[in-house]
Amino acid sequence: MNVSEPKRAFEVARKKVITCGPDESLSAVAKSMVDHWISSVVVVEKGKPVGIVTDGIIFRLIACERNPLDLRAKDVMVKPVLTVRQNITLAEAEEWFLKSKVSRLVFVDDEGKLVGIVSKKDINRLAAYSLAERMRQRRP
Repeated sequence: MNVSEPKRAFEVARKKVITCGPDESLSAVAKSMVDHWISSVVVVEKGKPVGIVTDGIIFRLIACERNPLDLRAKDVMVKPVLTVRQNITLAEAEEWFLKSKVSRLVFVDDEGKLVGIVSKKDINRLAAYSLAERMRQRRP
C-alpha cells in the first residue's frame, strides 16, 4: 500500500451523513435520497444512529405493492444499525462487510454519536483504484 493511500476506513468515509428521525415520513426520506444522490439515510435519535433506511427497502416495498407514503422511517429501518469505531482499518472494514452481509458501516465516536458512513462500494472502488495504480507503476 502506498504511503498516501488511506489505511483507516474512516479516511474514505463520508463525514456529512444525511439523517432523519424515526418519525420522518418515508416520502421525505426518499426525497432526501434523491436530492443528495445517495442510497441510504441513517435514522438518528439524539445524534446516535438507531437504524438505516436504504433505497433497496423502498424498492421492495413498492414491489410488494405496499404504499411507502403510509410509512415512517421507524416502520422500515434496518435495526440495529451496524456501528464501528473510527480507528478500524480498511482490512477490518472488509471483514465486517463479509461477516455481517451489510452494505454500509456507520462510524460513531466514543459517545456513540454518528460521525460518518462508508459503503462496501466505496471500499471496493478504493481497492480497485489501488490495484490499478500498482499495476501502472510496474509497467516498463
